[in-house]
Amino acid sequence: MGVGKRVRLSRILDPSDGRGLVVAADHGLMLGPIKGVIDLESTLRKVIEGGPDAILVSPGQARRLRHLFAGKGAPAMLVRVDWTNAFRDKTYTLPARGIEFCRVANVKDAVKLGASGVVTYLFVGFDGEDEHASMVEEFAEECRLWDMPLIVEPLPMGPKVTKANYVDMVKKAVRKAVELGADLLKAPYTGDPYSFSEVVKDASGVPVLVLGGYRAKSLRDSLEVISEILEAGASGIVFGRNVVQHPNPSEAVRLMRAIIHEGKTVADIVKSRLKPPLRLRVNPDSCTGCLICLSACSFAHEGVFQPAKARLRIDYDEEKHSYRPYVCILCGSCVKACPTGALTIDPETGGLRLTAELCDGCGACVEACPVKVVKLSDGKPLICDLCGGLPECVDWCPTGAIYLEGVGQG
Repeated sequence: MGVGKRVRLSRILDPSDGRGLVVAADHGLMLGPIKGVIDLESTLRKVIEGGPDAILVSPGQARRLRHLFAGKGAPAMLVRVDWTNAFRDKTYTLPARGIEFCRVANVKDAVKLGASGVVTYLFVGFDGEDEHASMVEEFAEECRLWDMPLIVEPLPMGPKVTKANYVDMVKKAVRKAVELGADLLKAPYTGDPYSFSEVVKDASGVPVLVLGGYRAKSLRDSLEVISEILEAGASGIVFGRNVVQHPNPSEAVRLMRAIIHEGKTVADIVKSRLKPPLRLRVNPDSCTGCLICLSACSFAHEGVFQPAKARLRIDYDEEKHSYRPYVCILCGSCVKACPTGALTIDPETGGLRLTAELCDGCGACVEACPVKVVKLSDGKPLICDLCGGLPECVDWCPTGAIYLEGVGQG
């Protein structure tokens, strides 16, 4: 590897930890003016405030927005050098009838633009696979000539790809990219740390960055995935819509950076954003009655999936045919009613605390609860402690019907 390529790679992967946080903003080339890239300069200014290592853009946007990549502390520029219609599904104005692709720039163009790397797709599983591989090999040859890092995005794509063979296809695509000369890989997450660790192993030492093609239900969901993929051996991420379409792109990048480069855990991040006292809140219109919150609560506290042992309840309104969650409102009525002082308020979170040895099981707390979520089990009250500030019911609710007030929401 030449000196020029080493220098450029060091702008993408931090030499101190070998990890990289890349934001993809090249969607306009493939999908047109979607949310987050319509006013791309405004979005990228917010992204840059969060401190990404690099940003992926199209050749045209690289020329137009080159000033964002200039100066000390600016992110590295990565340039997309190919185009495809593969992501145009049936909802798109011009849905794809078959997978097509072509180059839209060459490596010399990227060098002139000041890029630190070029990015190209490599599809595996469709009829044009041989032609696609040939194009990637041409890019690899140009990258060797110009000492430019080649970032290959190996993706299972086409009718030969199924749910049953997807992980195996990812592994094959990754290895094919390595054999064609990739310096970095932008690979899809296979869904679990074990199978993805196998993908990393098949990359034969070529650093693997995970693409964020899925739509996360929340920023916390994205952070959890990042933690998983790092544990599995990934060298970082290339996240696009989960950043550029986030209400606060700079905050999203900043928190992702905390996990990737600062070694923070999701728990560290969430707790650092607490603004006690915390309060659980509900949005009844979003409740579907799935009862996941009850199972999550009972398992977190009792080690069993038993809704009757949850610290909240779900009621069904037969007239309106709707569900409503009832959670502890942390009003303190149970604390005031407790004759032995067994119940107190946690000053850090605002949640309830039980001193079991002081409790005589009288049930005064149950009677005092205005929302009827306190109950006795084996002679002791089941009370909401907010899970130490990270409520499981909030984390597992798929619709946002239960949320936490006092925490910066992602």
